[in-house]
Amino acid sequence: MKNKFNILLLIGILFHIVSGCSVEWTKAILSGEIVQNQFRQTVAIEIQKGLIFLPVIIEGKEYRFLFDSGAPFSISNHLQKDLAFNIVSKGNIKDSDHNRKKVLWAQVDSISIGDISFTNQTAFIGDFDANPLYRCLKIDGIIGSNLLRHCNWTIDQKQQSLTLLSDIGEDDLKGCVTIPFTSDYQYIMYTDISIGQATVRNVLVDYGSNGSIALNDQIFTTLKNRNIIGETLMEKGIQQSGIVGKAIALKREIVYSDSVRLESIALNKVMLRTGKTVSVGNRFLSRFKVTIDWNNKKLHLLENTEIPDSIRPYEFKLGYSANHGVYILSVVENSNAYSEGIRPNMKVLKIDELDFETGNDFCDYVSYEPGDKMFLQLVDSTGHKIEYHIDKTNL
Repeated sequence: MKNKFNILLLIGILFHIVSGCSVEWTKAILSGEIVQNQFRQTVAIEIQKGLIFLPVIIEGKEYRFLFDSGAPFSISNHLQKDLAFNIVSKGNIKDSDHNRKKVLWAQVDSISIGDISFTNQTAFIGDFDANPLYRCLKIDGIIGSNLLRHCNWTIDQKQQSLTLLSDIGEDDLKGCVTIPFTSDYQYIMYTDISIGQATVRNVLVDYGSNGSIALNDQIFTTLKNRNIIGETLMEKGIQQSGIVGKAIALKREIVYSDSVRLESIALNKVMLRTGKTVSVGNRFLSRFKVTIDWNNKKLHLLENTEIPDSIRPYEFKLGYSANHGVYILSVVENSNAYSEGIRPNMKVLKIDELDFETGNDFCDYVSYEPGDKMFLQLVDSTGHKIEYHIDKTNL
């Protein structure tokens, strides 16, 4: 699969209820059911910026939803304004950047994926325009954990398809490696991953992140002290990955490892980074055809052999704000971009044929796929325009 993560925001959308009507939410998330009893329904998915999107039907109209196992079911505030679902609770959420925000929770009477109908599902109402990237991706909602638990799912990103299954047969498991998972009160999945001789437990399975494997500082330091991972790279600047959209300071370590294992599957060129959560995102999960077996709480993994022979990202990320326009969020030290002088907070005027001064906007960049070389025109801290011709970095 083509690497699409090189200069992108990491999106992980992990939510926890931190205050408010927690008792009401605990009851509300238990509601809902699936209408059909025996079924096997396959729908086409779109993969954009390392994330999975699928069409859903609500009240006869098609909407674009993000597939995200790391967050509860959600609808946009625009969708709620149009359809006026019944409000059942309110509280606060904490996003992947640990920013907090008050939200309302609604009961969605019916939502369909293909011919499969889910009824009386509880959804938080999200402002998907607060983060510029989500606004550009035009998200109407999230197919999240409390809806996912009603059936089994096969995610085949190589074929760009998603299958909903009432039952899993022997043919579905041919060649698969099986690992167990646990779930919490939000029906979010956690599993274990081996790195070298160490086992990292309770790793969040997060299809809503286009990152690889995130580890907290304590785990990352332990792996370094035990010589399980080697020399690391440092990424510094700003992060704006959460749904709340607030930019926060960023300083994290990155390393590429050949020692990650899932049962009998040994994997190479796996990116590990420090983060606020311990999670595995879609950059890693896309290496497999994955069947989520909710009946038995197991993940069945069939390895995708089409893994790139080399890792050559640009190692800088872009963002947008009303004050800065398009600008550099963060840069990895020792990358080609850093060596050429690109630094966080520099304003971006041009990227290849995209000209942000004469009509192009951040959403044009979000849908743009750069080649092996990139031209940039930036404004430095003194106000001078500087042009760069950047190669991808061999890592």
